Amino acid sequence: MRRINPVRNIRCKSRKNKISNRVNFIKMVASGNDFVVAETRNPKLLARQICDRKYGVGADGLLILDKSKVANVKMRIFNPDGSEPAMCGNGARCIAVYSARDQKTETRNQIKIETKAGIIESEVDGNNVKIKFTEPKDLKLDLPIIINGITRHVSFVNTGVPHTVIFVSG
Repeated sequence: MRRINPVRNIRCKSRKNKISNRVNFIKMVASGNDFVVAETRNPKLLARQICDRKYGVGADGLLILDKSKVANVKMRIFNPDGSEPAMCGNGARCIAVYSARDQKTETRNQIKIETKAGIIESEVDGNNVKIKFTEPKDLKLDLPIIINGITRHVSFVNTGVPHTVIFVSG
């Protein structure tokens, strides 16, 4: 896990080309996914603006922090198109590191993150993060699919968001 770009101010243009408010943000990377962590009242619009790799900062997603009554922090994630998935594992890793550095308690390395998929527990050790997801659902193993006329076998698991898994040897 590494941080890139310290907190910066940017100006975002709306669709009407009017300049909106300045946004403080930090850009973080986890396992090759990059995210912008920011506070905003209009996350769908900001996600479309800031995640754009040509005209914005460029990111795989926008992470929004909020207060939680059941965890240390509440995380919302927005895709570059403005849609909101239930959670993102690599996004949760970024939020865990960010929140651990912000906590002033003895248990700052144990961060609970509220998501639409449930509570994600994390353990932070510097830039290393262990994540305990919610219980996986809809596990389906060895499903045949045909790609370019070749049958492949995949597995499916829902960890809060659906994933297709292909096991490889090596």
